[in-house]
Amino acid sequence: MLENFRYTPLDSTCKCCGSRSALCGVVDFSRGGADIGAGKKVDPYSGIPIYYYRCEQCGFAFTRAFDEWTSEDFGAHTYNADYVRQDPDYTFVRPDDNARQISEIFSALSTEKILDFGSGLGLFEQQLKARGFQNVRSYDPFSQQSDESALAERYRVVFTFEVFEHHTDPHQLVKSLASLLDESGSIVFSTLLLPANISDHGIESWWYCMPRNGHISFFTPASLTLLASCNGLKAASFNEGLHIFYKSEFPNWAAHVAREFWS
Repeated sequence: MLENFRYTPLDSTCKCCGSRSALCGVVDFSRGGADIGAGKKVDPYSGIPIYYYRCEQCGFAFTRAFDEWTSEDFGAHTYNADYVRQDPDYTFVRPDDNARQISEIFSALSTEKILDFGSGLGLFEQQLKARGFQNVRSYDPFSQQSDESALAERYRVVFTFEVFEHHTDPHQLVKSLASLLDESGSIVFSTLLLPANISDHGIESWWYCMPRNGHISFFTPASLTLLASCNGLKAASFNEGLHIFYKSEFPNWAAHVAREFWS
């Protein structure tokens, strides 16, 4: 009888390093921020299982369920009118908090050219400018209001908050971001690192695994180091959620902040 069930491959090829990746858990597509916020299942089950794999070499975890999706597919099923219910903080709380932290910690960037990539409603730009950062632009590939001319310029820093975990192709993402940097540019990005013991408990035990929110790729220091090096960059972390890719020399504007370098 088992052969009559729909079959999902037990392993896949890592999107970061190409090594074997084994199944590490499965969640229903409906699992999102509404469930996590309530501490229980509040949205109806979709009946669509989303299987995740984890690389045996670099530790990167991912699903292939969305690899063939277009931007229209994501707009219809993920980044739609109901998204604000799944992630209410994105409308103001998170971009305002990000702007506050960046302006306090990296005040030396106030005169530099900055791009917010994956900017959502553009509030991070607005709040940074309100704090004296005047040379800031925004771009979001899922926003019809985004000005694509921003992609023709080069920046000292490209900020990208809560974007890495949403992308189906990490190499293409980093390549695109690196192309936006000037000769001394850096990418500063937020995404939670995958817990080291995730294989012991299954990825479904981790709150950050929310396919309804578009969380489909999860990184380790090893996978981020690999992505950086493939684009001529180096990697470091300010904390478990905020990281940096930079060119040959660590930037002076961040030299005062504690960080962990990865080999």
